[in-house]
Amino acid sequence: KKDDGNTDDGKSTKAKPIKELTAEEKKLIGEYERKSIDGVTYKFVFLENGVVEEYEDGKKGEEHNLLGKPLMWGISKNGELYIDTQSSSVWIYSINKDASITYIAHRMLGARKDWSKEEQETFKKIK
Repeated sequence: KKDDGNTDDGKSTKAKPIKELTAEEKKLIGEYERKSIDGVTYKFVFLENGVVEEYEDGKKGEEHNLLGKPLMWGISKNGELYIDTQSSSVWIYSINKDASITYIAHRMLGARKDWSKEEQETFKKIK
């Protein structure tokens, strides 16, 4: 067998190469926050590598990471921001002109449910 110089045996935990981000994706990178009616502060941090960190009152959230996989984000072909829980659900957000994002729908097991205006939640970009 010829040695191709590749010493990766497939068990490596090397980081996957980061894909080139679009201009729209670059604009989304950062921190977004909202306060609930009962005073709880929720925050998302969108990272360049496609991972989303979730915080509740400053504590890193783990409740949506049921399979030990990180939340992942992207932009769909129709321009909506999605957060994939990598289990059975996807959270769908509109990207607003003021750089905020609004939770507009949820997809569970492939079926989409759109939220009414009263149910929608907006996160303001803070960083």
